[in-house]
Amino acid sequence: MLSEGNVSSTSAGWRDGQRQAPSKSPAPVVQLRTSEKEPPPYGAQHRQDALWEGGNEVLPPLWHQFQVLNQTEYQDDTLVMTSVNRPLPGVRLDYPGYLVDPECEWHISPFGRSYFVDHNTRTTSWNKPKPERPAGSLMPERIIEGHSQCIWSLTYLKASCNVMSASDDGSIRQWKRDGEPVGKSWDGEGGAVVSIAVHLDDTKVVSGSKDGRLRLWNIKEGSMIGDPWEGHDAAVRCLDWSPDALEIASGSQDGTIRRWNPDTGRQIALPIKTSHDWVYAVKYSPQGDKFISSGAAGPICVWSRDGKLLIEIKGHDSVVTSLCWSTDGAHIFSGSFDSTIRKWRAIDGKELVVLRGHTNAVMSLCLTPNERYIVSASDDCSIRIWDLKTNQAVGDPLLHDDRAFAVAMSPDGKCIASAGLDKKIYVWSLEAALDRHQGADGGNAKLKERPAQPRVVRRPIPNTGGSARYGKDFFADHSNHHIASPANSSPKWRSLFSSRFSARSIDAPRPSPRESRRWNFNLRPVGKSIRTVEVAPARDEDRYGITPETEAEAAAAMERTNSNEADNSTQPGQPAAGAQAPQIQPIQTQAQVSTGRLEVIVCGMSCGTFSGFRRRASHRS
Repeated sequence: MLSEGNVSSTSAGWRDGQRQAPSKSPAPVVQLRTSEKEPPPYGAQHRQDALWEGGNEVLPPLWHQFQVLNQTEYQDDTLVMTSVNRPLPGVRLDYPGYLVDPECEWHISPFGRSYFVDHNTRTTSWNKPKPERPAGSLMPERIIEGHSQCIWSLTYLKASCNVMSASDDGSIRQWKRDGEPVGKSWDGEGGAVVSIAVHLDDTKVVSGSKDGRLRLWNIKEGSMIGDPWEGHDAAVRCLDWSPDALEIASGSQDGTIRRWNPDTGRQIALPIKTSHDWVYAVKYSPQGDKFISSGAAGPICVWSRDGKLLIEIKGHDSVVTSLCWSTDGAHIFSGSFDSTIRKWRAIDGKELVVLRGHTNAVMSLCLTPNERYIVSASDDCSIRIWDLKTNQAVGDPLLHDDRAFAVAMSPDGKCIASAGLDKKIYVWSLEAALDRHQGADGGNAKLKERPAQPRVVRRPIPNTGGSARYGKDFFADHSNHHIASPANSSPKWRSLFSSRFSARSIDAPRPSPRESRRWNFNLRPVGKSIRTVEVAPARDEDRYGITPETEAEAAAAMERTNSNEADNSTQPGQPAAGAQAPQIQPIQTQAQVSTGRLEVIVCGMSCGTFSGFRRRASHRS
């Protein structure tokens, strides 16, 4: 429960969302408050004085801290969001790329509740920003709701194609394809259930929990078999059955891999102490002669069945969260916090393919039964389908309302199930996603049949006068418009376990420079350094309108151009720049310039737009 202690005259006190003015008199005793109706307003300044019970000496309510890679992390258990900065008022808690909107920031109020600052709208909210769903984007066939906390793991049953889910609410549930629950939820009283794996004959499922224990369940009866298996010292993050079902491998946040006899619940060998720090993934090869592992640190490791390290696979730049094998055991696929999916040759660890497209951590992978496609779930709130023949993403991303943690493919290859932080299971039709992609390709094929058009380099045309429709400030400077930092100013991705940024007040100077808004051909803000933009000439019906000039004004302008650019020569067979062109036919340009830049001269005509080009004097910008 949130509480408020005494507020001094120099601290940032709050009353009904308004900041109190400093007082020279001693501060009165403030009544305890149990909730905040509104988040602090945009631009609020905070002293780093926590007003929740215990103050700066303790974490806010419903937060906890933990260690990973010898670094302390802090988690808001309500939002399941993690920060490397200790939560204090006035301290930014997210790192660049953590939120779906780069113009938003994560902060904590003086009374201990997370809130979000939106620099686009200059507002604040208790609600985390969600990704925008484009009009016409593919929707899931159904959304299954029932869990009260985020969902960490999904798996399908082969015979029934029912999906099973494991949640932070401590339960395991089974669902029919139509979304109906099968029986009651299973609760092993071990806290959050982080991972599950199903026996090949669909009779049993093993689960791993936050308490470090494994539990074996009878799927038909929905009951636990025997007692929990003990051995790990921290949460069990991953599980897998061997192909012969004679052993189960588990990976934990304690950095070890343990192998278990499913009949007795006892370990069959000494634990393997890995270099992963946290073990995120463990998978047996289809042949059962080896298994692979990955984690928060170190390379992907290939182990023999008896636990000997065979090879190490290096290439990812950050945490490796998910692994899977090709059916023939020749290839390994991995997903990482570096936002990539990679394909490796299993025999020697050679990197074969890198799939790029996600904008945040890849959390889970699965192959379709025919192995033509691989499906990924990401922290960027999307599911993507990748064609392994072309090594390209198929269609548009399938969007969640929040971060996606798990993905599974139905055994019949028809459905994709995905889940994550929004507590819902999304069921997608693979066929619908592929059909939409093929339809888009059909449209692209028609475009490709059109004859190629010449491309010219056009210099942006300054316009300081605005337009009658949009006003004088349409092309003018927008001092309140936040320009993105140059791409090379900061890494595209900072790992959750290695990101560093300085604490600052909400109203402190933004790291992104405020620059003048300039106009180019797609009306996007660009930086001070103006680059040339290659664009295809517009079709007549796509040309923009310009206020017509009189013929006399046009002729005078062209005469001035010819006199100022005496060095401008025409190509053989081409009219001079000032020659009169037919007023109805569009100008066909064949600009073949080896040096210099082309500058567009646009003159309004009574029946259309006449475009002439001139080469600037030799000058390098």
